[in-house]
Amino acid sequence: MRQLKPEVVEQRKRHLLQWIVHYYVKTSKTVSSSLIAEEAGLDLSSATVRNILQELEEEGFLHQPHTSAGREPTDKGYRFFVDYLSDVQRLAAEERERIEEQYERRIEELDTLLSETSRLLSRVSRGAGIVLSPQVRRQAIKRLELIPLGGHNVLGVLVTEAGMVRHWPIHLAFAPSARQVNLLNRFLNENIRGSSVDQAQAAVLAKLAQMEREFQELTSLAGELLTEVGRVVVPESLYVEGADNILSQADQFGDLKTVQSLMRVIGQKERLAGLLEKELRESADSKVPSRVRVRIGEEAGLPELRSASLVTHVYRHGGRVLGVLGVLGSKRMEYSRMIGLVDYVGRLVEERLREWDEEAG
Repeated sequence: MRQLKPEVVEQRKRHLLQWIVHYYVKTSKTVSSSLIAEEAGLDLSSATVRNILQELEEEGFLHQPHTSAGREPTDKGYRFFVDYLSDVQRLAAEERERIEEQYERRIEELDTLLSETSRLLSRVSRGAGIVLSPQVRRQAIKRLELIPLGGHNVLGVLVTEAGMVRHWPIHLAFAPSARQVNLLNRFLNENIRGSSVDQAQAAVLAKLAQMEREFQELTSLAGELLTEVGRVVVPESLYVEGADNILSQADQFGDLKTVQSLMRVIGQKERLAGLLEKELRESADSKVPSRVRVRIGEEAGLPELRSASLVTHVYRHGGRVLGVLGVLGSKRMEYSRMIGLVDYVGRLVEERLREWDEEAG
């Protein structure tokens, strides 16, 4: 009988566990060996599947609620699945960064490519090499940026959707501050992106006219807002929204007593806040940059969360740990989507804090 290499056996076991956890998260149904043979498409015999299931159960990745029932993942099984997703997302992020870097490099090189092409044509043909670039005035604008050069001078940089780049020096009648340039760049790009050069001026003037009409209303709104702010005595340190979503999915969290204790922790907030504050302290002491953290069941450290999973992201600004945000849900949550969501929102918060600093500068 042919003996498989240990690494092949281990890889086969990992693939089967990934499929089981994914299936259970999607359907909330226990998984049997016959179901795996019919739907998993892993090309394994029934005897092999049964042996692997037995090993995974002995190793603590799966649990069989009843003798005649199929298996379901344990917290350890969920942890394996989440770590696998994190590795996949890390690789995907690295690939995305590589593609974006290549794209930006190609944009920068396009003008050079066109001029070198005309030079090559001239050299080979012993005539005049001709390359017509797209008409910039008719192209959609992707980005228009002013870069301060000091004093009254700025550099204008125009990038079109077609990849053309144009830059030229501009001498202004006054010396703008860095804050003024940043505000103008943001205003312009919010209102002219996708417009042609010919359309951009009309679009900006129309927006300015609209802003003038809205300014009086904004003044009134700002007064009311500041009045409300003045009434706040003790701000919330922990914001929790969507607790009713837990109740609407109560069947995913266990019996009524378990759901009640979970809702009590969410409502009282102090213990949940203490858990998150502990994560802030750990992140402040760590030299490793923040990343998404997933706690499954008892990993959270609160017995009331044993039927839930907590996905968090510690956000920083200026090298300091400021806060933590995340999602609390069932252990059957879509981990890939939740990890991506929490990571994305965490980075948005950090970016917004950086922008506020730039505006204040």
